[in-house]
Amino acid sequence: MMIPTEAALIARSVLSCPERLTLRVGEQREALEDEAYDVTSDVHGSPVFSASEGSALLAAARRGAGGVLEVTSGLGDPACGDRRLDLFLQGRLARRGAGCSCCGDPRSLVALEVSRVTLFRDDRPVPVDVARYRDRELVLNPGYLQRTAEHANEAHEQELRAAMASTFGVPLQSLLAASLLRVDASGVDVSWLDTAGGHTERLDFLRTVSSPQELGTALRSHLHAGIC
Repeated sequence: MMIPTEAALIARSVLSCPERLTLRVGEQREALEDEAYDVTSDVHGSPVFSASEGSALLAAARRGAGGVLEVTSGLGDPACGDRRLDLFLQGRLARRGAGCSCCGDPRSLVALEVSRVTLFRDDRPVPVDVARYRDRELVLNPGYLQRTAEHANEAHEQELRAAMASTFGVPLQSLLAASLLRVDASGVDVSWLDTAGGHTERLDFLRTVSSPQELGTALRSHLHAGIC
């Protein structure tokens, strides 16, 4: 049996670190799996999507349609128990301004204003208190921190190699690989492989961070200015 605070934290973590998303809209719960939309952010537990101007998602938001977001967990390793989690968010769709239009494809932001949260573990439902789920203190949840490390490893490996070389005095030409093992609010565990073998180190932030913005600043300060 999960306690309410634990259920809320796990639910936010699943939303922050999904393996798969399915958005269903309207009374018929029609899936928009093939729609060209992306989750761009999580505003206190409400997922925000980027949708094209002619999309069914934006049309649904303009008429205030209901929506259900099904989230399959991407937490932890593929073989761990946290991958057996699923999250269902029910609410109403609403347009929340414009997204980036620099690529010649004007897009709008659509939020699912969450009114009901249900977490499933091995197909057993666990109702989640919406107020606890929306708690601002849950923004740096384990799922968000995991996804931060994964993004850095996938998109910024070159910058990480440069950072390890500079921070630990390793010749860049001998550094074969670098990655973040774990990110938390107090610091980051890093690893690298060079011609002498594998290495791990802990880099502590100057102070504990409490927001995504502070986390990004701390990572850029301790690792590389190019990490976003």
